[in-house]
Order: sequence, then C-alpha cells, then structure tokens
Amino acid sequence: MTHGVYRVIGKRIYRGHEPGTEFVARIPRLAERRALARGDIELVEYVTPDLREGSYALPSNWIGGESERTA
Repeated sequence: MTHGVYRVIGKRIYRGHEPGTEFVARIPRLAERRALARGDIELVEYVTPDLREGSYALPSNWIGGESERTA
C-alpha cells in the first residue's frame, strides 16, 4: 500500500489542503495524473509504510507488555 506525499502548487484548495501545504494521501492513479497535469499538486515522494525489527513495541498495559514482566 503506497502513499504519496504531495504539495499543493495550484492557486486553489485541493481536497481540503491550502496552496503551499504538503499532505499524505492515497490518490487513485488516474485522479493523481489529472491533478498533476492540471498543476494542482506536485508529487514530493512515494512512501511505502513498513515495520522494521525493533521499531515498534506493544503498549505497557497489554498482556506481555512491560507491566506484566515487572509484576
């Protein structure tokens, strides 16, 4: 599931985002192409969310969390 980071470069609000602002969204490819061609937005980068080992932890109040281990 890839998301895009977009910047509004047109003079009008695009999907609720003011000109000059950046936003993250999943825009269908055809709609993205049209908006890019019109000059409403520009693509900053594509982002593919992922989890890397060690980059996450269960909340301390979950079973097996930190509070369980210290009890």
